[in-house]
Amino acid sequence: MARFLYNAQLYQTILQKSLETKETLLVCSTSLGIGAHQVFFQEVLKDPPADMRFVFRVNDFTVKQGEVNPYEIQYLTEHFKGISIRSADNFQSNIYIFDNSALITSATMTKAAFETNVEAGVLLEGTEAEEVKGFFNEVIWNSAKSIGDLKKYKHLWNLTQKKTKNSSTKKVKSYTEIKDWTNAYINTWYIGVPKWLSPKFERKIKKETNWPANLSVLGDVGYNAFLQLKLGDKAYIADLSKRGKIGIELIHIVDKARVETDEGDYHAVFEIEKAYILQREPFYEMLKNANIKSKTSEIIINNDQLNQIALVLSSIKRKRKRKS
Repeated sequence: MARFLYNAQLYQTILQKSLETKETLLVCSTSLGIGAHQVFFQEVLKDPPADMRFVFRVNDFTVKQGEVNPYEIQYLTEHFKGISIRSADNFQSNIYIFDNSALITSATMTKAAFETNVEAGVLLEGTEAEEVKGFFNEVIWNSAKSIGDLKKYKHLWNLTQKKTKNSSTKKVKSYTEIKDWTNAYINTWYIGVPKWLSPKFERKIKKETNWPANLSVLGDVGYNAFLQLKLGDKAYIADLSKRGKIGIELIHIVDKARVETDEGDYHAVFEIEKAYILQREPFYEMLKNANIKSKTSEIIINNDQLNQIALVLSSIKRKRKRKS
């Protein structure tokens, strides 16, 4: 039986269906916005469906126009185990399939579509949903191709954002609120930095990646850590490059890239959330109590270690954020 849905009903339906789905999650959408994964229930990260496939219109034009965000594709591939994503240019359908349910809707996979736009759709169940699944598999998926060079699309996106960052957008009233995901399923790192990149090589990296000037570069990341770092991961960075007090920053990872330099090839770019300053002796005592060796460079920290570090830092004076 078909059920007509609109506005907030669409988000609530996708939230509930993504919580219940066990075997199948299929999506095709003409647009993909940043943070669009949050329209799903976060628990899907814990136990993702066995068959998880997405199709978007990924090409130079859609990226330059801001219709498809390549960083969201990277987020999906890094955080959703077993997901497969393809690109197709010749479809206009927005379809969300969850096991035996299928939602055909005007709402693209963007937060705005489910939060502020006036959107509508039809939810199909059972045999009717099977027909939609067949259409997805035989027409959409089979005609889609691999995305190609995501690095190129991120470069285009960054360049476009530099040109449009000062454009003002009119605030639109929301009819529902997309729930922000928590940090429950992201990694938190401890990273000791004995030496920061020289300005020369930081400029080179930003030029090759088109990373924004206001972001900070973490240079010469260890190869294993580079492979494991995911978009959105958090880290406590300890600045070990100077004598005296230790600067500590709580950051989140915005992107990573391989760029060959004389000071290392594997790099990440980040935003600073909080900054602290700590005397050397209490700093090394904190590491000892958290069971982190003083010469450790990069490790994922567990909940006990995270709590130990947070407890110490919450009791000390914050410092000004370091300029990029």
